[in-house]
Amino acid sequence: MKPCPPIVCPPVYVYHDCYIPREVPIVQPVIHVRRNIIVNVPKYVMQPGSQELTYDPGCPTKAV
Repeated sequence: MKPCPPIVCPPVYVYHDCYIPREVPIVQPVIHVRRNIIVNVPKYVMQPGSQELTYDPGCPTKAV
């Protein structure tokens, strides 16, 4: 038996990436806004008043 000839494949590329940082200036303006927000809050005001109650138990039905 005779040896087979070698099979030649196309080349395979293996990449070794190296990243180099480069600073890019970014300007971000910040505006501070002070807001006054009105909130309704209940305030209770007590008004003095008086009542007169009369309690009538009625006539007794039995002698004690």
